[in-house]
Amino acid sequence: MILLPQLARAVAPLTTDDADPVDYRQLQLNSGWQFNRAGSTDLNTYYFNLVIGITHREEMGVVFGYQWQDGGMDANGITDLTAETKIRLLGDGNDKFRLTARLDVKAPTASPAVRLGTGKPDADIFLIATYSRGKTSVDSDVGYIKADATHAVFNADRWFVGQTIRQQLNDTWTLVGEAYATIPNSDAGVPANLNFDGGVQYSVKQNIVLSLLAGSAVGRDSSEVTANFCLTWNFGPFGRR
Repeated sequence: MILLPQLARAVAPLTTDDADPVDYRQLQLNSGWQFNRAGSTDLNTYYFNLVIGITHREEMGVVFGYQWQDGGMDANGITDLTAETKIRLLGDGNDKFRLTARLDVKAPTASPAVRLGTGKPDADIFLIATYSRGKTSVDSDVGYIKADATHAVFNADRWFVGQTIRQQLNDTWTLVGEAYATIPNSDAGVPANLNFDGGVQYSVKQNIVLSLLAGSAVGRDSSEVTANFCLTWNFGPFGRR
């Protein structure tokens, strides 16, 4: 394996995704710290997201980490493990408009006994569009989140709608902002929430980006304060052609 620096496209730690999969035979590491405060409860998560480009149009990755909760019920433990795949449907990296589909499957490895997880496998599917013009990129996501994918019951499911804008100021700094909503599929589901955050990204090198975001949310049981610090690091190419 030959490790060479490749351009890092740091969409992480934004929740709204972009339509560009990781380049073929490239490995991307997104790792960082996430903070959420809701009422008197603080939740900290240290996470790893490993993604590899397996074709020129498809990537596969995993997300896992460790979390600790203070206030209310103090607890700590591993997070759920999520596997994801993203496939480009239209366009390529040089086109202004690109369209991608993404599928996520969550394994319930976090403990439901201390409310760090649901204890049930979930799945979701997203349609992601990105439009770029000059130094400005706009990402639009629409998705469906299936709670407890082992049962054909849809009351607890949610819809996701997200919008992001990324404005590159120069070769070093980029401004980012997003707003996204989760909407229950029925009255029996979790409450609707509107989340928004923004921040900056700093390119340490061509293949290393640091991101810092802060935000809040509106809705019952939503987070009052959110913060996220992320390191994005690209490696490759791997293997032989």
